Amino acid sequence: MGLLAPLYALAALAVAGPIIFHLIRRQPQGQQQFSSLMFLQPSPPTLTRRSRVDQWLLLLLRALAIALIAFAFARPYVREESILNINLDGRNLVLLLDTSASMKREDVWKNAQAELKTILDGLSPEDRVSLYTIDRGLSPVVPLESDRFSDPSATQSSVRQALSDVEPTWFASQLAKGLTATADMLSAAEISDAVFAGRSSEIVLVTDLQAKAGLEALQGYPWPEKIQLDVRQILPAEPGNARANLIRDEASDEADAPYRVRIENNPDSEKQTFELAWGDSRGPIDGTYSRVQVPAGQVRVLPMTSRPSGADRIKLLGDAWQDDNDVFVTDVEKIHQSIALLSRKADKPENDAGFFLEKAPLSTALVDREVTRVDMSELSGVLGDEATRSVVLEPISGVEAHIEALRKFAEGGGTILLLLSQSEDATANGIVQKLFDAPGIEVGEAKTEDYSLIGWLDYRSPVFAPFADPRFNDFSKIRFWSHRKVTVPEDTGIKTVAKFDDLTPLLLRQSVGGGNVWMLSAGWQPSGSGLALSSKFLPILVGLLDPAGKLEQTQATFEVGESIALNSPDIRILDISGEQVDDATVQIGTQDVQFFKPGIFTLHYGDVAQQIAVQVSAAEGQLTPQDKDLFEQYGVALGKLKTDTQRKDSARQMQIEELEQKQRMWQWLIAAGLVVLAVETLLGGWIARANAARAATT
Repeated sequence: MGLLAPLYALAALAVAGPIIFHLIRRQPQGQQQFSSLMFLQPSPPTLTRRSRVDQWLLLLLRALAIALIAFAFARPYVREESILNINLDGRNLVLLLDTSASMKREDVWKNAQAELKTILDGLSPEDRVSLYTIDRGLSPVVPLESDRFSDPSATQSSVRQALSDVEPTWFASQLAKGLTATADMLSAAEISDAVFAGRSSEIVLVTDLQAKAGLEALQGYPWPEKIQLDVRQILPAEPGNARANLIRDEASDEADAPYRVRIENNPDSEKQTFELAWGDSRGPIDGTYSRVQVPAGQVRVLPMTSRPSGADRIKLLGDAWQDDNDVFVTDVEKIHQSIALLSRKADKPENDAGFFLEKAPLSTALVDREVTRVDMSELSGVLGDEATRSVVLEPISGVEAHIEALRKFAEGGGTILLLLSQSEDATANGIVQKLFDAPGIEVGEAKTEDYSLIGWLDYRSPVFAPFADPRFNDFSKIRFWSHRKVTVPEDTGIKTVAKFDDLTPLLLRQSVGGGNVWMLSAGWQPSGSGLALSSKFLPILVGLLDPAGKLEQTQATFEVGESIALNSPDIRILDISGEQVDDATVQIGTQDVQFFKPGIFTLHYGDVAQQIAVQVSAAEGQLTPQDKDLFEQYGVALGKLKTDTQRKDSARQMQIEELEQKQRMWQWLIAAGLVVLAVETLLGGWIARANAARAATT
């Protein structure tokens, strides 16, 4: 026998009421009123030692009625053997462990692993488990088993063994990317019958859920209704963190240019006083310490002392997390590049092709570009100079003699831009045919009534890729008063990148070896167009001179995992000690390189060396925890993963409720209680009438 709601059985204690009432001394029978007692108050009935039960049968009936009704509300049932032995189906569980840089805090990582072990200890032997890590994306450790008939306990054992080998990385956290990939993977596995579709699928995410964990991408994602997410948030023993960023005066080319440091303290930080010092791989350098106070949630910018010899970083001391406190400082050495210009003399300065070219800010923090005017006699020597990376020229008489040298320059990786800025140029046709090695090209003057507009652009081209966003692709204000009409035969390998509104080419491109030959069939000078006066002129010009984007690197500082464009696939990478880096530190691709650890590295392209600093992502320094309810705002179904014991207790409770509903013993108890109350009422009335009759006869 069992009770579904045992607390209601406590109502049986109400039987004390009838017992007390039966023991209270009542007024004696056959009272006689005296006039002298009319001014006295009658004394209430009390319990005394002489109190005794007069009607035992009534007392028992009343107590029995109360007990039956209380027992009915407790909903009794008769136990069955099947309830004791419950076998539940297993679940499809995916454990996601946040391995981003913020998880490197010693207590956070230790508690995260302990949390996962606790989860594994509470699972059923029938639960199928897989383990993935999340940082900048989803990475499998023990992947989702494709064979659904494999032993579930083997997956749990594999996860336990693999867990000890998992370590946090230096990457930034992108939880949304990993969660959506996991949900899609589980849904696809159910559809493909790789897992039992009838079993529940649950995801357990173990993370610190810091402020910049990358949850924004969950907005708009249709989270599967059948998949439940359990978020186990790991909080540090000491909250908060301070982050330092370097602000260098880029206006100076000197190695000892002034440095300023921006320090941001998290809103939940308990520390407000910190120290800054120059340092190296061995630690802070004595005599360079300075103290700074930054209240929680605020920012301070302060100058650093002069950089001592051998210092390669600025160290922040005194905050809760030390791993992100090294701000690496590089020795910036600018690469000098030359843009050769061969143009006609103009009647006005602004009508000269080089007027706006020389004024354009083409240099960056790492590349110093200089426009050099050359005449025909100097062209051969300039093309052989390693510093020359681009040539801008107009079809001047005498260029034909240098066509072979120009194409050889392009084959070596250089860029040639032919500018057809003059109308009715007799030499243009022959120069264009030879430069593009396409005899079928015809160049003539286009007929324009008022002006022409740009009618079509190839946004896949590096020249116009920055304008692919609809907010920036309005070219209707750039007008061309005159332009050349170029006819290009088919099968020449020449691509049209832009067209006028009459569908004649505006910009042509031909890839030659490792370089490019461009032709603009109009001038950018104000006498021919409004291109040079447009805000779009500079990005278009940069795209023409460096279509691969290799020289546009404007920074020497990157974050871990950030893609860094390569100037050449032939590269050697050394760390700060001059040792060759291994595969655990860097991944070298055909066009870019990615670093997996912070530090100072040197990229060697032949005889050219470029030093860069790789920092921990600034987002990983924002360690203020977020509320787990944020997931529900993004439409994610949150829940709590139950242990095997909890699942069995819950299933057992459901079976008990079903069993009690079938037996419905409470109905019989209520009926019995009502019968007892009816008997008690009849008996009580009979006794009262008998006592009244007895009193009347006496």
